[in-house]
Amino acid sequence: MPFPLVAVLTAAPGLISAAADVIRIIKERKKNAELPSEGDKTQELVELIEQQAIVIEELAVNNRNMALAVRNNRFISAGSTVIAVIAIIVAILN
Repeated sequence: MPFPLVAVLTAAPGLISAAADVIRIIKERKKNAELPSEGDKTQELVELIEQQAIVIEELAVNNRNMALAVRNNRFISAGSTVIAVIAIIVAILN
């Protein structure tokens, strides 16, 4: 299955910054304003959204790291293939 390396690498920074923005906005609102009297449910929803934003940010970081690892593995495998071909040519010529 082909791995859409370019798509992952281009999408990861946007996901990370969006999740970071959500976390920042939630923290600012917590500091600036108290929640209304029906705050129990609202507070639970705010905490849930904050947790989801943190998870999204972690997933985006992990996806970016995985995409970079895949790219590096492709370079290493291409290099080892070139070395193997050179070794075969040298073995044939000797």
